Amino acid sequence: MNQDGRDGPDKTKALNLARIVFRLMTNPHGWRVDLLKSELGIADRTYRDYRRTLQKEFKELQDKQERSLIQEVKDGETRYLRLRDSEDSITDESVFVSRMTALEMARQAFGFLQDTDVGRDLQTFSQDVFNRVGDRTYVYRSLLKNLDRKLFYLPHAPKAYSKQGAKLRVILRGLIGSKALSITYDSAKPEPRIVEPLTLVMWRSALYLFVRTRGKKNPYTLAVDRVLDAKVTGQGFHYPPSELYNPIRNTEGGFGIFLERDGTPIRVELVFANKRSLKLDLTERCWHSTQRTEELPDGRLRMTFTVRTLVEVRPWVRSYGADVEVLDPRNLLDE
Repeated sequence: MNQDGRDGPDKTKALNLARIVFRLMTNPHGWRVDLLKSELGIADRTYRDYRRTLQKEFKELQDKQERSLIQEVKDGETRYLRLRDSEDSITDESVFVSRMTALEMARQAFGFLQDTDVGRDLQTFSQDVFNRVGDRTYVYRSLLKNLDRKLFYLPHAPKAYSKQGAKLRVILRGLIGSKALSITYDSAKPEPRIVEPLTLVMWRSALYLFVRTRGKKNPYTLAVDRVLDAKVTGQGFHYPPSELYNPIRNTEGGFGIFLERDGTPIRVELVFANKRSLKLDLTERCWHSTQRTEELPDGRLRMTFTVRTLVEVRPWVRSYGADVEVLDPRNLLDE
């Protein structure tokens, strides 16, 4: 306020700086610079002055090395003002390489979610790690060069979620907040149902949701892309203790994501050809928690496991063609 008691430029600036800080602290993506200037009604020159003030004079928003936590970053051609994490800078090369390997593999594995909040938040987190690097020139020119080709994740026919961001946000709110959801599912009778979300599962580059009907114990599986509508009801529920529910146990009777909990146990017995590369591929992986393998006298490999549904077993067995013989059940490949 000026000496004559009227609001002046100083008060306007203080209010705008407070609005900027509040927005940065409540939105991990930050504030798009063009939208910031438009909403505050300021020119680019004034925006740069605000940014300098925040970076130099706001000691509460600086790390231990007195570096500002407020930064301007570019996402493509779009500029954002963003609040970075206050963790100390990363100077150890081996630590940085390990972290960036994990982040890059995660970024590629979740690539099918790149146009959703989950994908954008992962990109934001990656950028925060970059910004804590000591020698950025060396990192960008050497360590990060061609990183997307040095590390490569091959997705399995990924589903597209670019138009399902709003629905995914609702599901995550219910899941993380232990709130029941009202879900309309693409089925014979697509009517709203009240469910309790238990686990979001990524399987073969697609998302599935383990849910249970209110008042029931046994969960079942919904494909997220087949959810037609989702709303948070506001009705809380007690997330079941680990001894009553575990997503690992929820899939033990299947050969993937699909499970017939009340299905009769089916013993599967297969014999694979005497080929070294084939046997290595089969024995180096855990295809099912009950699998057992045994090399026969003639060099072939026998595998057994027990499931409650053959839905995903059939295509897996067919993929080996003439290199596999089905001993049990004899009608495994019949449909």
